[in-house]
Amino acid sequence: MDDLLAQLKTELEPSSQALNRNQGVQKSPPPQSTSKLSIAQMLDELSKEIQSGRLRPDREPKQDSTPSKQVVRNSAKERDRLNALIDADYQKQAQKREAKLAELKRQEEAKIAEQQRRQQELIEAQKREELRERRRKEALREKARQWLKNLNPRSEEGQWFEEFSYSYEDKLQAAIDYLEAMRESGL
Repeated sequence: MDDLLAQLKTELEPSSQALNRNQGVQKSPPPQSTSKLSIAQMLDELSKEIQSGRLRPDREPKQDSTPSKQVVRNSAKERDRLNALIDADYQKQAQKREAKLAELKRQEEAKIAEQQRRQQELIEAQKREELRERRRKEALREKARQWLKNLNPRSEEGQWFEEFSYSYEDKLQAAIDYLEAMRESGL
């Protein structure tokens, strides 16, 4: 209410100063009764407006008097809104990057696991092959023992084998090589 009164006073003062300038150098103070009457009338009108609801004293002053405050508030709100949008976008981008990194890490781990699985399969295949080879050699060794047992040293084959085995330290090893050569040649 005090603000409105001060505003009314400032509105009236410029017009009274303009009148004083127009009248010349003579300055005559306004009559006390007229100014008291006009202020009383203005106060009555103001209270009527407040009661009717047209003018509310608790509202902000007219827009004309504070446009810079409103502009500042609006720009601050806009800046806050833009900052919120930027933050949200940054968080989305960060989540996308994290998801991409997690996916790449998962792919790399899967690739490593696949390589380890293949390597393990190769090792197991080599072990199986070595076991087969050992079993084959053991079977061939047993077959060579049987063949040596049944070989007649006085037969043509026995005499030939006797000459063949001179270059070996062991007749069993010579028999193994001989039987293996026979198997490979299909005889």
